[in-house]
Amino acid sequence: MKKTLCLYYTRTNTTRMAAELLAQHLGADLAEYTDGKDRSGIGGYLVSCIDSLKKTFPQVYIKGTHFPFEYERVIVCMPVWAEGPAVVGKAILEKYRDELPEDVCFVVTHMAGTDYKKKINGLDAYLKAPHTAHLSLRTKNNPKLKYEVRCFAEQIGK
Repeated sequence: MKKTLCLYYTRTNTTRMAAELLAQHLGADLAEYTDGKDRSGIGGYLVSCIDSLKKTFPQVYIKGTHFPFEYERVIVCMPVWAEGPAVVGKAILEKYRDELPEDVCFVVTHMAGTDYKKKINGLDAYLKAPHTAHLSLRTKNNPKLKYEVRCFAEQIGK
């Protein structure tokens, strides 16, 4: 099995929960990345949406001692803001582009029934090679959430 790092950003702990489940299924290391901003509550939500529409990225960092270059696979987990992957997620990809392995997967969490495949494919612009797999995971009122995470882990774990 590949040495895997699950990197996640979370505003409301939903993406963290999905990343924890995935890391557990894969036996992967888990690390949070952040821009250090307090994005809690309705004010944080509005700032996050506005930030996602800007063309500049925030300064980001990975908490702890896990770094992408130490892994054979990195799974980058991020929420959807303003109908696209969170700007903090794009910023981490841009910052670590040269340190990411060729095997990069995405988990994008959202509350809508929309499949964000096209937007996820757009994240390849921040990578050296196209991503190898992705999961567009609806988190609100989704009784199959744990099942979908487990299926994704089985898909990429092979």
